Amino acid sequence: MFNNRVLVVGDVMLDRHVHGRVRRISPEAPVPVVSLVGEVQTPGGAGNVAAGLAGIGCSTTLAGLIGADAEGALLRETLAARGVDRLALVERPEIDTVSKTRILSDSHQQLLRLDRDGDRERFLEFEDELLSGVLPLIDDQTAVVLADYEKGVVTPKVAREVIARCRRLGVPCVVDPKKLDFSVYSGATIVTPNLLEAERAVGRPLTGDEEAGAAARQLLEELETDALLITRGPEGMTLALPGGTHHIPSQTRGVSDVTGAGDTVVAVLAACLGVNWAIADACRLANVAAGIAVGHPGTYVVSAEELSAAWSGLSPKILDRRAAQKRLEEARRRGGKIVFTNGCFDILHAGHLACLEGAKRLGDLLVVGLNSDASVRGLKGASRPVINQDNRASLLAGLACVDLVVPFDEPTPESLIELLEPDVLVKGGDYSVDQIAGADLVTRRGGRVIALPLVPGLSTTAILDRRAG
Repeated sequence: MFNNRVLVVGDVMLDRHVHGRVRRISPEAPVPVVSLVGEVQTPGGAGNVAAGLAGIGCSTTLAGLIGADAEGALLRETLAARGVDRLALVERPEIDTVSKTRILSDSHQQLLRLDRDGDRERFLEFEDELLSGVLPLIDDQTAVVLADYEKGVVTPKVAREVIARCRRLGVPCVVDPKKLDFSVYSGATIVTPNLLEAERAVGRPLTGDEEAGAAARQLLEELETDALLITRGPEGMTLALPGGTHHIPSQTRGVSDVTGAGDTVVAVLAACLGVNWAIADACRLANVAAGIAVGHPGTYVVSAEELSAAWSGLSPKILDRRAAQKRLEEARRRGGKIVFTNGCFDILHAGHLACLEGAKRLGDLLVVGLNSDASVRGLKGASRPVINQDNRASLLAGLACVDLVVPFDEPTPESLIELLEPDVLVKGGDYSVDQIAGADLVTRRGGRVIALPLVPGLSTTAILDRRAG
């Protein structure tokens, strides 16, 4: 979607998500016993911003401080796995890599968080070394992000010198602030506090659009930025520009986890401003991206395909097979059970819904393989489908029980099943297991194949026959 160059400077950290099942309370203390299912490591903080930029196609450089420790090595691996192709990290044995470990139940409820924070005084010793590496890099960038999590990397000096260099070169600078004193961010292109950060900065509660707008305008004038964006969760965003204030409604469809939503916002803003989008349009796209991110557990990286589809009005649940494969790999690492079913779904009816809801109950994520228009014509003749592929996909994606819709062109979904490796394969109808396409692929991997009964008298063909008669 984007292919520009973006530099991220800030507090880099390692995020661990430890997933387990909770079935009892410990006899030793009134705490839950967590049976380990799996562990996922991801880049956190500025690293998550960098991963978000790489996910939408940007060539990303990440600068920060890490320790010469196991966490630092693991962080480098997670960054490489997410396509962050250039690292300008200062690594020193006398500091610890910042990390956060979250313990989560199988319902994604966070039970405990263990933090290893940075040593601000020690980090300050490397301020000039970090700047000497960062400042020359700005010359070759289309945008810069200052990702400040107040762990000690983005000192006032680092913030001011990076912003000043960006101003001098005409490079957009996006700031995600955490300091109580916003004056160190003066002169940036756009500063993006969340509601709580904005309230602390102006010293008063902000309830409703009018108060949020007044605060955004105040901060815009005080900081002399080009724009000021307050992210307000379910209330959307409030954007102040020299020409006026705009309120952007939330695009959230359902909240699973708000972790990393602010990282997604600044990543998309930087990508857009780096290719000369208008700030208001960039904020609207960032709002769409945040709506996608919070619908997933953990720090979710929005893909270019998801963002492009959502921006054009399609559901982010509709993915091509490669994007779906990546999404399912992440879900599987979190201990999720994948259920797959498929069909033409031409004229969606209650029989389809019953089958889909039954399939969803068999696992955590339901993937629907959808026959493309060409595939349907090959199977059912030139008069079909009645409903075109995009509309059929959108209708399926609108169902709460459906997590992903993946179109395929072949007569059967066997190649798609082989790629996605579901744990459970479901088909509606009077089939034996050996008659279900892809059954052998699933059973060979130790999965289950299930035929769910159809609702009597409900089928697309029967509906069309009655209509013709």
